[in-house]
Amino acid sequence: MTSLDNHARLCIASRRFPGNCRLTVCVPGSPFVFIVTGMLSYTRVVSRQKEVVLQARRGIHLVHQGGKGYRITSSHHKPHQDRSFGHRTLSTRASNMRPLRRSASVNVVAASAAVLLAGSYMAFGSPYRPSTIANDGPGGAGREIRTKSTGYGGKQAITMLTPGQVTAWLREHEESYLVERGKGVLRYDVCQLASNNPIEDDRAEHTVQVPLIARESDERTVADWSFWGIFDGHSGWTTSAKLRDALISSVLSELDKTYQPASPDSGYRVVPSPESIDMAIRKGFVKLDNEIVNESVTRLLDSGSSNKAAASEVLAPALSGSCGLLAFYDSFSHQLRVAVAGDSRAVLGSRDVSTGRWTATALSTDQTGSNVDEANRIRSEHPGEEATAIRNGRVLGSLEPTRSFGDARYKWTRDIQHKVASQFFGRRTPSELRSPPYVTADPVVTTTQVHPERGDFLVMGSDGLFEMLSNEEVVSLVAQWVDAKHPEYVPSGTTVPKEPKTGMWSRLFGARTSADTPYTVEDVSTNKEAQKQPLQQRRGRDGPNFVVEDENAATHLIRNALGGADRQQVSMLVSIPSPLSRSYRDDLTVTVVFFGDSPDGPNDTAGVKVNHAGTRNGLRAGAKPKL
Repeated sequence: MTSLDNHARLCIASRRFPGNCRLTVCVPGSPFVFIVTGMLSYTRVVSRQKEVVLQARRGIHLVHQGGKGYRITSSHHKPHQDRSFGHRTLSTRASNMRPLRRSASVNVVAASAAVLLAGSYMAFGSPYRPSTIANDGPGGAGREIRTKSTGYGGKQAITMLTPGQVTAWLREHEESYLVERGKGVLRYDVCQLASNNPIEDDRAEHTVQVPLIARESDERTVADWSFWGIFDGHSGWTTSAKLRDALISSVLSELDKTYQPASPDSGYRVVPSPESIDMAIRKGFVKLDNEIVNESVTRLLDSGSSNKAAASEVLAPALSGSCGLLAFYDSFSHQLRVAVAGDSRAVLGSRDVSTGRWTATALSTDQTGSNVDEANRIRSEHPGEEATAIRNGRVLGSLEPTRSFGDARYKWTRDIQHKVASQFFGRRTPSELRSPPYVTADPVVTTTQVHPERGDFLVMGSDGLFEMLSNEEVVSLVAQWVDAKHPEYVPSGTTVPKEPKTGMWSRLFGARTSADTPYTVEDVSTNKEAQKQPLQQRRGRDGPNFVVEDENAATHLIRNALGGADRQQVSMLVSIPSPLSRSYRDDLTVTVVFFGDSPDGPNDTAGVKVNHAGTRNGLRAGAKPKL
């Protein structure tokens, strides 16, 4: 992914080739920064036809206008379409909140040599130059970014969304929930922004009540177990959808076996050792992945079926892949366990009540081929394959995460892959495959003591968020949001840093803004050398980089990851249609959990309700119960 800087402009350039065809590519509007983005649309042009719609993706239409070239325009949102997979074993979210799935409508031919040749010619050998972008006010129709191709005729344009339209897109998949049970969790906010079509990320949340008794004492309580999951899919969406429906229930099943009844007739469970709890979580991950990858293909091959439609439903979660990030909070112990298989990340924000000083602590380590420990682990598991098991920071030179669900082509034997491909379908077997499996779903589990009385918060994000923001920026942004939007979440007696002064005009009429990092945040993570850093450092601006204007903390993070106060950049990154957008940003999924004590104490009869202010249109169709 390559982020746009403050002055980059996205332009569409078209060239005519022999055979009455047109090659259309998307490149940044600078002759000195040549990056061919997106995929090639190699399409037939109907002679002398005034207007032919060639492509429609996500409300973006590419229209041929006779001799005037192409124009890209944006329309409003379309109704939600279901993207569910298989049978739902656990209701963890509202089905209508799932990001859209739309079928592709254009034939794509990938030709890397043609991309480089055509793109180089356009960037360096043509009189093509981008024009400037005029400002417009909020509301109204979007504005066009026009480019001229002197000597080739016509204009091409992308219609940039207005600030109001941008906000509508950012809020399209936001949800916020208030937890009124007084057991250490105040609320949690979630938001997603797609880049792939359909989005390959997914998420789940769930809370259960468990009567517990401490092993060392006779203390008894009805605890809340809260789960939040983020599943960053790749090579498709089916694996992440499977995790959305099944991972929390799989982990709960193993925890149920680990927390034994105090006596045969007792309704209370005895708290086991920390090692036993960690092992139960790991078993929940591994057993589900074994079901996805191994049990599914065994059943299919043993059945002797040749039905490809049935095979696709069974094998799809195995053939695609997904990282898994799961947080588990126990209100009895105030312990937060984070299990990760992949490169999604969880960061804890904590504040010293007396000084107001914030710290950021990564509770997970990015598990990729660039992580030295992960690379050494895989090489040690495959002696004689040290040169190929991890190559160029990737498993077998291809897959970046070293732990994931699905990804059967790195786990199945060559014989099984050949059978699946010959009888049904499948991708080419990796040429260096010798001793699978190379990838595991066995997570690394960390345990952290949470302090609700200090106003701790947890940020979970797919890797797309941390490609744009550092741990310190993430914590600083949420801290600013809390102080600006919900000062009641700040514990009494806490020292709060003073914000920079703003002019009267900004206070009266402008969006609330803040300076770059007005709060001092120190990253105290012990694994900083293994964490991927943002792909591009945020450049200095005349004025603030970040804004505080969303009622949902997760939406707030996504907006600022895209550019924050640089409204042109935010509009640009949201306006780019899929699949071109994948060259500029990844799918973004964020969950923010706020811990805190209730002045009224625990309340077992209270529930979890929708926070309408932080939820898109107050959830037009009501959400399913979270408790």
